Amino acid sequence: MTHPPSSSARALAPSAGARRGVGAIVVLGLSLAACYGTLAAVAALAMLGVTVAVNPGAWAGTIVFFALLAALFVGLGARRNRSFAPLLPALAGLALLAYVMFGRYDRLLELVAFALLAAAVYADYRLRRRARE
Repeated sequence: MTHPPSSSARALAPSAGARRGVGAIVVLGLSLAACYGTLAAVAALAMLGVTVAVNPGAWAGTIVFFALLAALFVGLGARRNRSFAPLLPALAGLALLAYVMFGRYDRLLELVAFALLAAAVYADYRLRRRARE
């Protein structure tokens, strides 16, 4: 026979909101890895004499897709915490990143877009942690 977990065990178990907060961190990391990891891998292979052709549209689409998922996770947190402050920089970062990837590329704007997304994910994570306490 199994016993229900004690109240202290339930307090230590991560809630669905906390897992979503970590989810935003993970997909933001995937977006960054898709962007800069692919660039680093292609450069490293080129130094070894291996030529790899990457479809720029698919590459940009992957980066923006993961950024969209990060913004969606932040949006779920905004709804749950009733604080839409993190959602504004997340949407601004997503829009700027989409513009940079599919419109006119600018390295500085790309960095600003990722910084906005990272700030939004961090703020959302902090709000989720505060709500759990």
